[in-house]
Amino acid sequence: MRQATAAVGVLGGLVLCACGESSSTPTAVKAPVVSISPTPAPTPTPKTSASLPPGLVCGSPTPPPMLRMSVKVHARDGTRIVLDSKPLVPNTNGYCEKAGFGDWKYCETRPEGHPERVACDYLAVGQSEATGRWGPTWYFGDDEVCGTNTENCANHPTEQFMAIAKKKGAYVACAAGDKPVADGGSRCGEIEVQ
Repeated sequence: MRQATAAVGVLGGLVLCACGESSSTPTAVKAPVVSISPTPAPTPTPKTSASLPPGLVCGSPTPPPMLRMSVKVHARDGTRIVLDSKPLVPNTNGYCEKAGFGDWKYCETRPEGHPERVACDYLAVGQSEATGRWGPTWYFGDDEVCGTNTENCANHPTEQFMAIAKKKGAYVACAAGDKPVADGGSRCGEIEVQ
C-alpha cells in the first residue's frame, strides 16, 4: 500500500512540475487518424408520371416517345359530334414490328383490341392536365380548355380520349406536358370540324 501511495505521489509531482513549466512553443497534439468512408448520396429518382391504374399493364416493349396525337370524328348525332384520339409512336428500334404492326414508319401503341392497348396508350399520353383522367387535354382553338361548362366543347363523360364538339372549328388533343416527344414530333393532334 505504501508503494502505491509513493507511486501516486511521484506521478502527481511530475504533473505539477510539467504544469508550471513555460514553453515558447506549444506542443502539438496529434489527433488519431480515423478513416471514414463517405456515405454515398442517394441517386435521384427520375420524375415519372403516376403509376398505371390497378390491373393495367403495358409490357415489353413499352412505347417510345410519342410522334403525335391522331384525332378523328368518331360519330355524329345531330349537332353533337364525338371526337376520338389516339397516340402514334415512331418505329424506334423496331417498336412497331415488336408491337404487332410490321415494319411501319409509325404505329399505335398496340393493335386495336389488344389487352395492353389501354395501358400502353395511358403510358404514352399521361393524364389530362384539365381533368386528371388518363388521356389527352382537349382544347377548342388554341387555348379554350374543353370542360363540362364550356360553350364550344366538353370532355366525354367516361372516356378522356374522346370529346364532344359543340360547334365548327379546330379541336386539339394534347398529351401531358411531362411525356416525352420524339424528335420532330408533337404532343398534340388537331382536327377541323365542319
